[in-house]
Amino acid sequence: MLLTSGKPGFPHVWHLPALADEERAARYGQGVVEMASHLTAGEYTTVTFHFTLGDTPLPEGGRLRVAWRWPIDWHDLQTTDPAGDGYVTVTTDQAVGVAVAFQQLGDLDPWMHCLDLQVTAGTLRKGDELHLVCGDRTHGGRGWRAPTCRVNAAHFLLLINPDNSERWLRLADPPSFAVTAGAPTRLVAVAPAEGIVNEPITLLVRGEDRWGNPAPLGNDPLHLAQCASPPTLPNPAFVVDACTTTDNPAVTRYTLHFNEPGDYRLRATLPTTNLQAESNTVRVHAARPSHQLFWGDLHSGQTEVGCGAGTLAEHYQFARDVAGLQFVTHQANDHYITLPLWNHTRALAATFHEPDNFVVFLGCEWSPPTEDGGDRNVIYRDDETRLRRSGRYYTESDPDPEPDLPTASDFHAAFADEPIMVNMHVGGRPTNLDYHLPAIEPLAEIHSTHGTSEWFVMDALRRGYRVGITAGADGVTGRPGADHPGWRLNRNVRSGLTAVYATALTREGLWEAFHARRCYGTNGARIRLWFEVDGQPMGATCATDGQPVIKLAVQGTAAIERVDLLRGTEVLTSWQIARPDAARLRVLWSGTETLGTARAQRVVWDGTLQLTDGAFTDVQPIGLQSADDGVQLPDAHTITWQSATAGNFAGFTVQAVADGDSRLHFTAAPCTFACTLNQVRLAPLVVDAGGVNRRVTIGPAPRPDGPAAVELCYRDTQPLDGEIPYWVRVMQVDQGVAWSSPVYVTRTVQMS
Repeated sequence: MLLTSGKPGFPHVWHLPALADEERAARYGQGVVEMASHLTAGEYTTVTFHFTLGDTPLPEGGRLRVAWRWPIDWHDLQTTDPAGDGYVTVTTDQAVGVAVAFQQLGDLDPWMHCLDLQVTAGTLRKGDELHLVCGDRTHGGRGWRAPTCRVNAAHFLLLINPDNSERWLRLADPPSFAVTAGAPTRLVAVAPAEGIVNEPITLLVRGEDRWGNPAPLGNDPLHLAQCASPPTLPNPAFVVDACTTTDNPAVTRYTLHFNEPGDYRLRATLPTTNLQAESNTVRVHAARPSHQLFWGDLHSGQTEVGCGAGTLAEHYQFARDVAGLQFVTHQANDHYITLPLWNHTRALAATFHEPDNFVVFLGCEWSPPTEDGGDRNVIYRDDETRLRRSGRYYTESDPDPEPDLPTASDFHAAFADEPIMVNMHVGGRPTNLDYHLPAIEPLAEIHSTHGTSEWFVMDALRRGYRVGITAGADGVTGRPGADHPGWRLNRNVRSGLTAVYATALTREGLWEAFHARRCYGTNGARIRLWFEVDGQPMGATCATDGQPVIKLAVQGTAAIERVDLLRGTEVLTSWQIARPDAARLRVLWSGTETLGTARAQRVVWDGTLQLTDGAFTDVQPIGLQSADDGVQLPDAHTITWQSATAGNFAGFTVQAVADGDSRLHFTAAPCTFACTLNQVRLAPLVVDAGGVNRRVTIGPAPRPDGPAAVELCYRDTQPLDGEIPYWVRVMQVDQGVAWSSPVYVTRTVQMS
């Protein structure tokens, strides 16, 4: 049985497993929650807590607490503005003083968010009542903003601490509540990357609300059509064999096949709203190729098994049936996982694993502090009965006897000869790259909901490590493959994806491909990318006696803005694909505050752009990540915005009607500057804003109607010194990005 939980050295929750609810209430009291059983994501409500004391009194200094788990992003609460949002009031029937304190990040892991109620005068005794209102609307406030992530069952933790000690005693849990999606604001269409003529594939179409939750589309049917294609391809070339719709979650599932080989994209339209989505490219072959491209996530995040939301079964179902992933591994932090939870994880991994359709790897995240090694995604090739943790945030009546591995040296010694694979990444405790065992650590993550972390991969390459590049979610909201940051309580950006070229959609096929590093990452866009050097695919090592020839092919999901070829950590050359639009300007801000986890990386860019002697028209946002982000035009001379970055790019395009001497004034916390229109109309102006690659770029907007597919070739005539990693970064006009794994090249004969 679970006795206590909490981070070592911090207060703990005592779960009192031997106490029945009636005895628990008699001894320590009980709490009743008055609220709607179903909430709409991100909308305002009021929640009232009624506490009744039991036999244990609450004297001066004694405390009550309402806590909720890490991913459940109720908005902040406050006690100073009665007319403001999230206003909190507390009353008692006795002459007892009570202080209220809201903690966005408290000390009970993973019940991190909490309201503390401390008796400051008098004593609450048996039968006394205390009433707590969160989102009091009496004085005109809108209430308390509900969580932004859809969840079928969440609940509050109610606690009492009579002696103001490190022991919080758990009261009986109140009933759970659900958070449902709002109205759909966009469509998303997801297809597999590969198909075979006359063999069925599955196309998934979902609506999303403003927070990224799957949203029901109503009773009106979708319209499905083929996007414009080259004249050599028939139109239409697909046949719908079946179509089904589910409400929970809200997805329309098409089973269809193609009659002819080719590259196809499909368009789904909801006629009543004009919401529209185009799928990623499906490459249809006449016969099965030796290697196929598959989409998935090796760092899909965690659920209630760990510090996330939702059940593990819901997690796998979302990955397969909503996000359309083809492989996944659940990655709960090991210090939360008891042996029963590990056995539950093993059982569900086996249940959902379906070769040739949906591959599930058993996994867990080894999670010591960064100084001891940092987070590492541990992926098992086979079932594994043992769990070797970095530590434990709990105590049990019958603890798992398997010894823990608290440092990277311990970890490497234990796993050196085991059939595991490690994905190194920037998480809550970024991987410490001072420790690296190449045989089992072939992968490094470049993007997750924490942020775009090119600096992390660059660090690995500077050290001479051979790594394949991945991207994923590292999410806590139960939406692998389609995670969103909400209002950025815990995360910054939307989740990424990993693509891999494998011989088969099986554990064996994927395992070989990942160890060969034949993979690449994106920030969520299903960009198709092939990259090779002297005929060797991404991830390979090779030698040359001449000048390496680099070839690549890209099929984007939007117009391609630029392709960068990198040699190690430097850009060797760039191809500018999109032509500039002389009629529009683009303003982009980007970068990271400091190296580290989500909060460390976040840069807040809220600001204004003002134009003297002219007017702005037609502002179009780009790359905004949260529903709380926005760009406004309050008057003809001023643009305002709310936005944050964590290594990604965000901003807007706009028309400026003014002469060339008119001045632009940019103001945001990271930097303030001015320039004339003449300075930015022909070429971009880049302003350094400190931090890690923080900058603002103002210049001609790239046209969004340019090519979405390119093939490029380059011969490197520079001398090679040692092993050189060549890799590419693809940037779309909409700020979708893909990063190939490097090809590692050495020269066998030096050029004279």
